[in-house]
Amino acid sequence: MPNREKNQVVILHGWSDTSDSFAPLANFLKARGFQILDLFLADYISMDDDVSIEDAAKAMQAAVEGKIAGTELKPPFDLIVHSTGGLVARTWLSAYCAGMEPGQMPVQRLVMIAPANFGSKLADVGQTILGRVVKGWDQGFHTGKLMLDGLALGSPFQWDLASRDLFALDAGDDAPIYGADLVWPFVIVGSMPYQHGLRQMVNENGSDGTVRVAAANLNAYGATLDFTRDNAPTVMHMTGAASVAAAQGALIPWKRRYDEAMEFPLAVMAHRDHASITDPTILGDNETAAQQAQFQNCLLDALGCPAYAQYQDLQQAWRKISDAVQDPGSADDDHHMHLQINVRVVDEYERPVTDYMIEFLAPNYAQNTDLSGMFHDKVIKDVHKNGQDASVRTICIDRQRMFELFYAQIPAGQPKELRLSVSAASPGDNVKYFADAFGGKGEFVVHSQDEADRWLHRNATHFLKIVIPRVPSAEVFRLKHPV
Repeated sequence: MPNREKNQVVILHGWSDTSDSFAPLANFLKARGFQILDLFLADYISMDDDVSIEDAAKAMQAAVEGKIAGTELKPPFDLIVHSTGGLVARTWLSAYCAGMEPGQMPVQRLVMIAPANFGSKLADVGQTILGRVVKGWDQGFHTGKLMLDGLALGSPFQWDLASRDLFALDAGDDAPIYGADLVWPFVIVGSMPYQHGLRQMVNENGSDGTVRVAAANLNAYGATLDFTRDNAPTVMHMTGAASVAAAQGALIPWKRRYDEAMEFPLAVMAHRDHASITDPTILGDNETAAQQAQFQNCLLDALGCPAYAQYQDLQQAWRKISDAVQDPGSADDDHHMHLQINVRVVDEYERPVTDYMIEFLAPNYAQNTDLSGMFHDKVIKDVHKNGQDASVRTICIDRQRMFELFYAQIPAGQPKELRLSVSAASPGDNVKYFADAFGGKGEFVVHSQDEADRWLHRNATHFLKIVIPRVPSAEVFRLKHPV
């Protein structure tokens, strides 16, 4: 670790956990120069059904203020969070610290260990009968319903939180939290699914058994695609020289609250699952001593990062670590790169559209239906409809298979690109979406082998709001001469 005066450290656990799980991490830090008075282990209620993530963040503010007032906690301190603790910390920062001057910000380094920044598929399992029996046995069969609602893939809470700490969607509302002189987030996540016990039932590739790498990564992207704009093209390109849609105002990229050049470091650990990544003192399954040391060094490098220039250097160094773990040449499906897209469809009056279909298409898809079918069968790994907002789908894509199976089979002479199509069932006999009945479509290019024309990014979550037009029939309103 670089030589510097160490900040105090607060460690924040995740859902259904307590601070007891982080005693090994605290001991690891104490053995490397952190004193007992430098460390705080936080506890918050996560399993009672009446406590939300926002409630935990508000209580966190009161607890932090109390410790600062008593001079026990001296800002700026560093914050280590695990799993749902990442959402609690981001909610706290966005609610109580946004817009602070650099010298006022209470946190400097935000070290996120397997954070559920953009949800977990297991949140829905936690609310089932199985979840209430397994997790809620000692809690009066409570499992923390409000917290699990926030944790669910594509939840309204996550859309709102992203708009408060990552994206500035309203004019003039761009108070930053992250920046060169503000908070520096770091993300460390495993890509080894659970190897033992019943937890293996919920494993999926590209995850640590609980959180996907793409959902942990705090680097996210957002855009609104508005098919109601005048002269909106039928086929839209997201970026690059062919960005016709953006020029016509149909595509509206979401502005970031922080410097566009800032990229948060992400380190993917090959042999850590969601549980073992909390304890740097043990070996993960099939982990070598060198790999364990690499994990330990990532933790210490984050806490010891002395300046923003080194922060940027770490981003590049950690990307090399992640690329080595997710090497396309590896035969291990566990470590494929994935990405996910949160799609929300609304009509031009901002009403949710729930009966719609998203398709991914090859160029000239009418002549290549087998290729498009293969994409849905082999490349898309999961489609999840959010239980609170049925207008939202979270689509998980195996990025490695997209290159190996999809692009490799596009015939010569056709563009190496991936299109996304949206179509919606008519809401009734009098109104259609788009200009046609079911099957009326809007399409746009979301990815290409040409890196300059990509909107989809590796290991990342993408928010895509799609606005579609309502087209009333001539019968809805008529003018006629009186009899």
